[in-house]
Order: sequence, then structure tokens, then C-alpha cells
Amino acid sequence: MIQLTPLDQTVAGKELIQMGVDIGVEKGRDEGELIGKIQMLQRFLKRRLTPKKKLIGKNTGELKAMLKKLESELNI
Repeated sequence: MIQLTPLDQTVAGKELIQMGVDIGVEKGRDEGELIGKIQMLQRFLKRRLTPKKKLIGKNTGELKAMLKKLESELNI
């Protein structure tokens, strides 16, 4: 029977895992920045802040759409 080396025990596997982690961290930072901008504009517009938990549940496209709408209301 052939036994395969687990992915996380190979050099290539470790590199792939690290790439995935790096991409996840970058995506998290991008989404965090969008959430911060959305809440800042809500404050400027004297709106009720959307809870962070609710914003975290949205995808990047939805966050960008929310930000664009708020920016248009503030004429940015």
C-alpha cells in the first residue's frame, strides 16, 4: 500500500498553507478597513451604527456597496 506524506509535512504543503494564511490575513484587514470607514461615515451622518457583528457577516462586495452609498450621501 502506498502512503502519502501529509501536506503539512512537506515543504510545498507548508508554503501553500502559509500562502492561504497570508491571503486570509490580507482579506481580513481589507474588510476591517471597510467596516471602519462605514462606521465613521455613519457617525458623520449621525446615523445609528450598524453593529460590527452584522458588518462582519457581509462579504466584501456588500461592504463596498454600503460604503459607496454612504459616501454619496456625504458627497465624497
